[in-house]
This record gives sequence, structure tokens and C-alpha cells, in this order.
Amino acid sequence: MIKLYTPLKTILATATLFIGINSIHAQEKVDKKETTETDTIVVSKSIKVTTEIGKKDYDDRGNKIKYPRVFGGLTFTRIDWGFSRLIDNGSFTLGEDSKFLSYSKASNFGFDIAQFGVRASDAVKFYVSTGFEWNYLRLKKDIILTPDQSPLSYEESDIHYKKNVLTSTYLRIPLTFEWRGPSNHNGRRAKVAAGLMTGILLKGSQRLKSSELGKQSIRDNYNLASFQYGAFTRVGFGSFALFGKYYFNDMFENSPEQKNLSNFTFGLTLGF
Repeated sequence: MIKLYTPLKTILATATLFIGINSIHAQEKVDKKETTETDTIVVSKSIKVTTEIGKKDYDDRGNKIKYPRVFGGLTFTRIDWGFSRLIDNGSFTLGEDSKFLSYSKASNFGFDIAQFGVRASDAVKFYVSTGFEWNYLRLKKDIILTPDQSPLSYEESDIHYKKNVLTSTYLRIPLTFEWRGPSNHNGRRAKVAAGLMTGILLKGSQRLKSSELGKQSIRDNYNLASFQYGAFTRVGFGSFALFGKYYFNDMFENSPEQKNLSNFTFGLTLGF
């Protein structure tokens, strides 16, 4: 199971509350049926949950849809939750110069908060969105990365750390092409999406936990790429999908020994 850190839990809790207040609409339909003995009132409730504020790419009022249709606004969707693998010169095995970054687990988490695009037809739409993305690299070795140092360097510690995690936070901006098939009897569709993505580094940190010093958090960019770019794809059905992302750029900059060290992530998308 991927463990979410406290700041991330706060963001998710706030977003969930926001959606709960603004996006849940209940509609009640009352039908009155007469019988010879008594009148029976049947009340049926349908609850529709939407996570969008702004113009949608569909018509939820039963009106005829005209294409092309422009849509956009705030959203809380395309929630990616998965795992990462570092690729060193085309191999999943780290080279000698990067073995200090050996990890037991690496994870990725992100979501979109705004979008703008055009639905060209019932099957095809294009859109650009923005959101946040977190990467967590749980290091195996008891090392302390050196802050404010180029190229990337480290010192070995005498303390054994229960947790030693290198984190990065990016503002992500993907450009997406999406195709969807016809609806089934439940209104669900098969979907395929692909596109290009960019990201701007917001912060990096090393989070430590030991018996001797307790919890520590050292904030520094650690030569993490200030700008990342790559490609992604999603394949799913209904609101769920599998995703894969590959970042073309090096994970670290101004660090020749980590040249051609990149990141590949894969996992599950909710709200597709």
C-alpha cells in the first residue's frame, strides 16, 4: 500500500470536502399510485456526483448536444496513484554512479484541478489541464543528500533510518487527446487517452525517521529537474483506467554522473 504523507492527506481531505459541498445533487421523483384500498406514494432518489465547476463537455439536462463544444473550469479528476521505476541508460538496474539512490519502493501520486478543451465529436476531445504530482523514492541506504550542492552528492550516516524518502512536487500540465467508444447499457464507455506533459518543480525534500532523532524533514531541490517533460497514456472503462508515464528528461540536472537517469511510472487512474 502506498503511504500518503500528512500534507498530501490534508490536500485530499480539503478537496473531498469541497466536492461534497459543491458537487452532490439529489433529485427526488414522487409518483402517486391509486389502489382500491389506499393511496401509495413511491419516492425514488437518484444521486449524481459531479466534480466539475464550469462548462462541461456534455449536456446533463437532456438537451441536444452540438459539436464542437468548448468546455473548461475547475475540476478534481484524473487521480493517478501508482508506482515508479528509475531507468538508468535504458536499464531498470542502477549503474555504479547512481547506486546510492537504490530504493525499496517508489511511488507516484497526482491529480488535475483545472481543464480547458474542445469536444470535437461524441467520440473525440482535446484538452489541456493542470494539477499537482508527487514522487516518493524510499532509499535503501542510510545516506544524507547534501543540500545546495551541485552536482548531486551525499554523505553516509552512522544512524540507521527507518524511513529515508526523497520527495519531489511538480505542477503538471498535460495536453491530452481522448477517444471514447459507444455507451453500453449502463452508460459506461471504453476510453483511450494519450498526450504530452510538462511539469515545473515546486519543491524537493528528504524525509527521515530514526530512533535517535525522530522525524526530520530537510527541504532542498537536490538538483531535481526544474522542468520535466514526457508522454503518457491511459486505457480504461467508465471512471477507471490504467496509466503509464515516461519522462524524457533526466531526473537530476547539473549532475553528470546521473545523466540519462529518468523516471517511469504506472498505476491506476480514478475519475477518467
